[in-house]
Amino acid sequence: MMWIAVVLLAASAALHVESYGVHGRERLAHGRMLKIYLSKNCHSLVFEPAHDVGARNVYWVKGRTTSTKGHVSGTGSERRWYLDKVTYEDEGSYIQADLWDNLISTVRVVVTPRHIYEKRMLDESFYISMEGIQLYEATLVYTGEDGNVTLVRDGMIQQGNLINFGGQVKTHSYSGIEITLTNTSQGLYTLRDRKGRVVSITKMELTDHHDGNPLLALLLLLGIPAGVCCCCRKKIFKKKATMATTNQSTSDTVHLPPTGPVGPSPPYTTVPGPAGPVRPLFLVRLK
Repeated sequence: MMWIAVVLLAASAALHVESYGVHGRERLAHGRMLKIYLSKNCHSLVFEPAHDVGARNVYWVKGRTTSTKGHVSGTGSERRWYLDKVTYEDEGSYIQADLWDNLISTVRVVVTPRHIYEKRMLDESFYISMEGIQLYEATLVYTGEDGNVTLVRDGMIQQGNLINFGGQVKTHSYSGIEITLTNTSQGLYTLRDRKGRVVSITKMELTDHHDGNPLLALLLLLGIPAGVCCCCRKKIFKKKATMATTNQSTSDTVHLPPTGPVGPSPPYTTVPGPAGPVRPLFLVRLK
């Protein structure tokens, strides 16, 4: 009985330690990805929306192959829960709990409008992304020198207002709202959701040229035509290629040793015979 009491006390202490969660806060621009690392002891991920106090939505439970919102990848300490594009509906607290529903961690997510800066030439087109909302939820307002003009409301183009805008507007289900620029298209484009909350603000400025190669710009500033530079580069590359070919040919030449003798032949010497006694030489005269 004593051992059982000790085990129960240890388990109670462990559960008490697990109840102390880690609290964090994250600010994300509308349409950005939300990524939450799941603890090894995490059994469920619960979302409490900021706009609906008291509501609790279970997004993921350990053992399930899919989640009600978002998706999970990885295993162990590398396990993460992803939400591809956050909206204002995703503001709130994301709570991790263990098997006994003890708090592990809480992340408070705040969504802010996205700010975009664009530079285009006349008659060019640019796109305003939906940043996580649907086209039928989108309202786009243009702000210029003459005031505000509503271009799109609830996903529908306001044809009567395009006369005051001057540009062309097209809507696409996936890519967003396409705008063709004119002289009167410079200004701010504010995208709102169905509740009037600002999703993104795009500042558009007209330009008479695109940013090109800085080297060519420097040459033009110095008065050197770009064609001359190109010709010089071609000559330099051609010369380098010729030198490389010559060096390659030289390095590939094999020098064979001479086949015949070089210089005067060595002097002839006799090899002395073995040493021994000297015998007298007799001459015989024949009659």
